[in-house]
Amino acid sequence: MYLTRSSSILYEILNKTLNYSFKKKDEKRFINVRLQLLDQQYCLEKDRQLWQSYLDIGLQQHLWPDQFYTMAKTNDFDLCKQYVMNYIENNKKLLNHCQFELTKQEQQFQTCPMIELSFEQMEQRLQELVNRERKYLSKRNNDKLIELIKFKDDISEKQLLTTISASPIMSNQ
Repeated sequence: MYLTRSSSILYEILNKTLNYSFKKKDEKRFINVRLQLLDQQYCLEKDRQLWQSYLDIGLQQHLWPDQFYTMAKTNDFDLCKQYVMNYIENNKKLLNHCQFELTKQEQQFQTCPMIELSFEQMEQRLQELVNRERKYLSKRNNDKLIELIKFKDDISEKQLLTTISASPIMSNQ
């Protein structure tokens, strides 16, 4: 992951991205924290979208993926639903906290600008960097979307099995 690279490589990437050379320690600290917060925000938003999709489908079909029952350590639909809703609520709290920290940091920047770029320029370029560096997540999310499709297919299969099981068996005459 790009945030775990050595600091010299990371600052080289940031220097190119922002077209600015970081010299002061507080500039580096500020930009590093900002980048981590933006990355965290990105991940939390993607995770929330995925879990919200599972919740919507689960409530609509009154069924959860088997792995959710395992994670919730129950076979009860309502307890599993509560587990999913708690997960989403916790994700929202983390996302709100992350957004609060981003806003707080932006205010700090406005009162004491450390970097010669405007905040908007810096923010846009950092967002682009996060999006570019996180492209590998789209593959991971595609894998998760495949799981979501598989979940829908499993629901259809179970509904078909229930329908077939409930139908009277026709005998050959």
